[in-house]
Amino acid sequence: MGLSERRVSRLFDPGSFKEDLEGQNTHFICGAGTIHSIKTYVAMSRGRDCEFQSNRQWSTAQQIIKTVGLARAAEAPLIYIQDKIGGNNDTEGFDTARVFSSDMSSLLLSSSGMGSVSASLAELAKRNLLMSVILGPTSGPLALPVMLADLVLMTRRGALCMGRPDMVKAMLAQQTDLYSLGGSDIHSTASGSVHLVFDDEADLFTDLRKLLLYLIAGKSSTYGEFSTPPEVDFNRLLPPSHNIPYDVQHLVRSFVDSDSLIEISASHAPEVLVGLASLQGQVFAVVANNSAHGGGVIHKRTARKMIHVIDLVGKMGLPILFIADIPGIMIGEEAERDGIFTAVADLFRAHSRCKVKKLLLVARKAYTGGVYAMSGPGFEPVAVLTYPDANIGVFSTLTMEKIIQSSSMTDAQRAVVSVLDKEIRSPLLLKDKGLITDVISVRDTRGAVFKYLFD
Repeated sequence: MGLSERRVSRLFDPGSFKEDLEGQNTHFICGAGTIHSIKTYVAMSRGRDCEFQSNRQWSTAQQIIKTVGLARAAEAPLIYIQDKIGGNNDTEGFDTARVFSSDMSSLLLSSSGMGSVSASLAELAKRNLLMSVILGPTSGPLALPVMLADLVLMTRRGALCMGRPDMVKAMLAQQTDLYSLGGSDIHSTASGSVHLVFDDEADLFTDLRKLLLYLIAGKSSTYGEFSTPPEVDFNRLLPPSHNIPYDVQHLVRSFVDSDSLIEISASHAPEVLVGLASLQGQVFAVVANNSAHGGGVIHKRTARKMIHVIDLVGKMGLPILFIADIPGIMIGEEAERDGIFTAVADLFRAHSRCKVKKLLLVARKAYTGGVYAMSGPGFEPVAVLTYPDANIGVFSTLTMEKIIQSSSMTDAQRAVVSVLDKEIRSPLLLKDKGLITDVISVRDTRGAVFKYLFD
């Protein structure tokens, strides 16, 4: 069994895959099968199973375009898998000279050339689920279609760069290597272009199958089984002070089904946790500020990471839980130069166009624009829940203390500020005014989230 056949067998249900244009002279295997009984199309590089031939590029492009069209017509998901064609050495032969062919101009400029590969995938991704996999080095025109996907998965062997090392040297006089340009660490941590990284290819295909079930079926298992989360000491789950950082992953894992959380882009913009998890086998997205990293403040990169998962589950029709522990949106000269206003405006647009059920839970604090960044009132959450010690307001309690102590305030102003300070510190007062839905205990999170997202 060749490498391509092994990959097909890992991805699809046994015996379900049927190759389209079998035996054709192309660099790709294309066809359809089922994954957890869900019809799914694939366009997959043959990798080491074939040698690169410039005269195969045109037929490969046509094969991919046809497969994308079939997936669109069937309203089915498509998985696009890239690997380096030919050879056993990932860096050997990975140079620009190999791609020259007599039909290069046609590939570039024809309406059915490589541009059509990207255009057809972009059109498919408007409505269909598109997932990409990078199993080996890829660059330039072959790499661009990969990035049109809703989720991009990569092995440590994979690499992704806009220009090959030889092109970087020729055009920029920079000496570099393949993995410094676009290895998994670069794209999972710095750029955020890759969402999940795996040491082992078999593990990647296992999680790919799981993600497809999550996103298409909205279930964490084929037969509806699930495991309740492990027992924890809920009284000690959150730190006693709002100023003590903690990893929100511990809170999330305390109420979702055991081992159901799939964190997306865990190493990129870690001040927010985004991912997919399940409650009683029903899948939802979670977006949670993580004070263990930079206090959970929203930066431009944070907003972009949030937008990605909001758009994904909005397209797939899955509900979202927002867990707020946010001092606000980043301020200062660097943030302004970086475009923080545009980033948060884009985040607000994402909230507005996402029409699935959204639930806001304030764990410890939510101040100023941070309330809206976490899909607060105005963006149609089905409910706003808080824990008993949460603080919600325009200003933090520390800021309010300083304002109250200001000698420039009149007695009347100080009285107003004092009332506001009490409301910030007491969610029950906000509930009495009808400004939030309910105050719940940490122990009751699992039941409350299920009630508002799935009942």
